Amino acid sequence: MSNKIYLSIDGVVLPVEPKRGYDLKLDDSESVNETEAGTYIRSVQRSGIPSIGVNFWCNREMLVQMRGFRDATSVTVKFYDPVVEEDSEGNRLVTELMYVTGYQESMLADTEDGGFWSVKFSLEDLSYV
Repeated sequence: MSNKIYLSIDGVVLPVEPKRGYDLKLDDSESVNETEAGTYIRSVQRSGIPSIGVNFWCNREMLVQMRGFRDATSVTVKFYDPVVEEDSEGNRLVTELMYVTGYQESMLADTEDGGFWSVKFSLEDLSYV
């Protein structure tokens, strides 16, 4: 994995990169309504609404952190966006307030220090809810 940061939650950098445990979708919110006269009006309320699919393996220590994020009402997420200006560390990160949904975990291996785990969840934009 490269040294670039692709995703962090509340300052915790996750061990993911595009097509390897990280899937970013930036969709538009729009509506199309028919008027009484029979014409259609299309309005875009907001463009680029982030939705991030996350899937990775972790140890017990990171699993505890992920469970904390699962139970939180909101988390601050920084995610990679190639269009954004680079920061002082060379990363192109956007910060959004999001929430965790669809959280799943399963043990891959039992070890002396708490096991090796697979964690899967989605991050959804909270400012649009």
